[in-house]
Amino acid sequence: MTYITNNNFEVETHPWQPFIPKKADKLLLGTFPTHPRNRKTYEFFYPNPNNDFWKIIFEIAGLNIENSQKKDPVRLRKKVLTQLGLGIADICHMIYRQKTSSNDNALFPIEFTDIFLLLENHPIITTIVVTSSSKNSSTLAWLHQYCSLNGNPFIIPTGKLPKTATLHFNNKIINIEIIPSTSRQSRIKGDERLEMYKNALLKSN
Repeated sequence: MTYITNNNFEVETHPWQPFIPKKADKLLLGTFPTHPRNRKTYEFFYPNPNNDFWKIIFEIAGLNIENSQKKDPVRLRKKVLTQLGLGIADICHMIYRQKTSSNDNALFPIEFTDIFLLLENHPIITTIVVTSSSKNSSTLAWLHQYCSLNGNPFIIPTGKLPKTATLHFNNKIINIEIIPSTSRQSRIKGDERLEMYKNALLKSN
């Protein structure tokens, strides 16, 4: 019998730069974009219509998601993020992707986004909002790896979501708000998840 021994993977580099408005005081952090086959509508963060990210963001901003696919959807999304004072980025800049999967468990970080440099360049950011935290393949786990690589780890909290952690950087405290993924595979959905996003994104720094 012949067995499979080749672990097929692709190397991918993040297709977009982080978007951080001038007055953003929070940085919303994900893992890495979905596989290109799922980027069906626009070239910007969370382009998969089966992910609820923009539905949640638009609802928090008091806008109708149904209008978001019309003229210049990327510009509209940047406008909404600016209105909410939110920057957006992903923790991974370069990854291995196994078998074209968009599941975080099929991704392996090669190079992290330089989060500390983003914080240096945007000093009014005092909160990082982390959008997944399950197991070792998540925004939280990879953010912790990046911070540890730079000799500045933080304590990962235990317990149920939402959770908070504290990062000390450049003589100030960065709050880390940990909330569930907007993937439809997430265990936490609906109003419960929406309320967690509202609390994290609208909280005063």
